[in-house]
Amino acid sequence: MCSSFTRRTRTKDEGPLLKNGSMLLEKLIASCNGKCNPIRTFSAEELSKATNGFNVEQEISRYVHFVLYKGFLDGREISVKRYKIGESKYLETAITDIVIGSQMSVHKNVLKLIGCCLETQNPVLVYEFGGEKTLKKCILDVHEGQFEPLTWKSRLRIAMDVASAVAYLHTALSRPIIHRGLSLISIVLDSNHVAKLSEFSLSIAIPEGKSHVEDAISGITGYMAPEVWTGSKINEKADVYSFGRLLFELLTGRNNVPEYYAAGDAIVEEFVQSYVESNRLIEIVDHKISSEGINRDELVAFAKIALSCTVENPEDRPTITDVAKQLRQLRKDSPCIP
Repeated sequence: MCSSFTRRTRTKDEGPLLKNGSMLLEKLIASCNGKCNPIRTFSAEELSKATNGFNVEQEISRYVHFVLYKGFLDGREISVKRYKIGESKYLETAITDIVIGSQMSVHKNVLKLIGCCLETQNPVLVYEFGGEKTLKKCILDVHEGQFEPLTWKSRLRIAMDVASAVAYLHTALSRPIIHRGLSLISIVLDSNHVAKLSEFSLSIAIPEGKSHVEDAISGITGYMAPEVWTGSKINEKADVYSFGRLLFELLTGRNNVPEYYAAGDAIVEEFVQSYVESNRLIEIVDHKISSEGINRDELVAFAKIALSCTVENPEDRPTITDVAKQLRQLRKDSPCIP
């Protein structure tokens, strides 16, 4: 597959095109093991037109290093990811996003990558249209009145589906990949609230024959595992920790920043654990779902899954595959879900 780009007419300035294209091809050959999904190339002019000049009114979400836009091209809606202009340091992260995203596009809970533009300083990525909502907007920004709050049923399904996508990343590719960027912003929801993981720019492969990887500190603040902060060797369990933090947000409707939980330096895990142990968990459950009459044991089971994901020692955390199984069983047993 590594040569499966749809060819198009060459442009006048091929500097970025040749540089980005050769870098992408090299990464594809190194990581895809000869297998990947075909993606096509787009011109910078096409994508500018599709997004009305990358108009702010077209924004779906804004991340640290890119903006995701809604666009319209060839008679259909698309999503367009544009990395920061003038920031050449993001070239490699954009290339990584393409390489991993193209391999992950076969999964139903991943935003399908359909192509990219290599003419610009940093590549621009083009996806199927996954909707205008991120999980962050539907959990933390509902008070702004733009979106309906997610039901408990939807939250359980989203948790299960994201776990399934991350499990695929860890087990189904030629080498295990650590995501390192799990967060509410990296998950897009379609009109049926089906979760689509849409961000792989921080992902890193575990070298062949190794069980860990050593790399510079990288991740999303508020979701990073303790071993990431200390700069030690990391493996897939770092993603499990990040996923546990995401589960806390689904349960409580609160940000992972300590100030949203308790006074002083209390951390999220300790805060939730204290309410579980004192049989008061319902007091910190997101008020948007607490009135649904959810079974207390179900909420406690969900919280305990999150707590198991966020223990300090990575060896004591479950695998994301086990977490996905636990969430699937919890959803199956839920009396509020037919």
